[in-house]
Amino acid sequence: MINEKIQNYMYEFIKKICDDVGPRESGTKEEEIAGNIIEDELKKYCNKTYQEEYVSSPHAFLGGIRYGAILVLIVIAFYWIILLNDLSILQLGNALIIILLIISIIIIIITVSYFILEVMKYHETFDFLFPKKNSRNIIGIIEPTKEVRKTLIFSAHHDSAFEFNTFYYLKRFGQLIINIGYLGVVIILIGVIIRLIFHFFNISNSVLFLTFGIIFLCFIPIVAVYIFFHSYKPVLGAFDNLSGVAVLLGIGKFLSENKNNAEVFPQNTRVYLISFAGEESGLRGSKRYLAKHFKELKESNALIVNMDSIARKDLVVIHDKESGIGAKHDKNICKDLYDICKNLDLNAKVLPLPFGATDAATFSKKGIHAIAIGALNLKEELPPYYHTRLDTPDVIEKEALGQFLEICLKYLALIDNR
Repeated sequence: MINEKIQNYMYEFIKKICDDVGPRESGTKEEEIAGNIIEDELKKYCNKTYQEEYVSSPHAFLGGIRYGAILVLIVIAFYWIILLNDLSILQLGNALIIILLIISIIIIIITVSYFILEVMKYHETFDFLFPKKNSRNIIGIIEPTKEVRKTLIFSAHHDSAFEFNTFYYLKRFGQLIINIGYLGVVIILIGVIIRLIFHFFNISNSVLFLTFGIIFLCFIPIVAVYIFFHSYKPVLGAFDNLSGVAVLLGIGKFLSENKNNAEVFPQNTRVYLISFAGEESGLRGSKRYLAKHFKELKESNALIVNMDSIARKDLVVIHDKESGIGAKHDKNICKDLYDICKNLDLNAKVLPLPFGATDAATFSKKGIHAIAIGALNLKEELPPYYHTRLDTPDVIEKEALGQFLEICLKYLALIDNR
């Protein structure tokens, strides 16, 4: 059903954006230009297209990581100043010791809150500290031949990520360091709290606090890695996620060329093709779309298939949940897509996304039927091109784009005939 011509079309679109636009940081002119190109393509295939502008603080999502790391280093310095007093190398007043300990606790709590709320759970708690920028979601609508009874949304995102230095230079070890860093901050917080409690009760234990101090010093290289966790240079993002956008366009093109074929063109299902902006800045685009359209999504009982990160023809990953953000995806969509993959004799796996998030999580967390599919198996491997400068068109296999297009078309036919 999917011929080489349409596979080439999807792949050439990816190359065109990479060559003519380049990296597309959230909230930048490049993201806007890419969105305009996508809408121009959708206009060829859809009954209606439009853009929805929104305002967000894209740098809030990751921009505070290095500052949080610096604050942790300051806490370690404060702790050692107090430790030198305990070892009679410095002489500090009682009030100064208490002030330094309380400031340290406040700093760590703020840092931990930022990492949990903003980075891990994708809340916008600290956005007020960062500049606001405009972005635009791109929407195309394909009307069915007959009465509208169902709504099916295929989505992806067209912005690209900052390069993760830890992943590029340290590979899988960089991922391990991130987890150790989380543990380290918690241990530092515990050590400082214990030191403050002992101070109030006038309990002296130099060996214990020296041990904590040495452990804190061991964490310094890991904390330093966090300072350089990501660059402010975005990657090309061919895999993540022009590949998903290309499949959206492939859906539009295929349906447009088969309007008179009742076996593939929807009879009662309205199809939305949505390319979100701001996914790499904390799902800002999909969150703004949901806020604006929540009522109609609920009333229409909309189904959402979000595509993110497609490269290999030998793997289809269906994410049943996204552990980091706490999203559980629709079991029925998951089963349907898995069955379709098996019928197409594709290597499909149902796996959780262990960290990070996709736009599908935005909807699932609010009770909208959604699923995320792609070729990213972060549970078992860290592809060298994930959020690095290696994310170029060369890593994408044309056949993979065709396979995901066929999966989407099969799912559309299934829903339309159900």
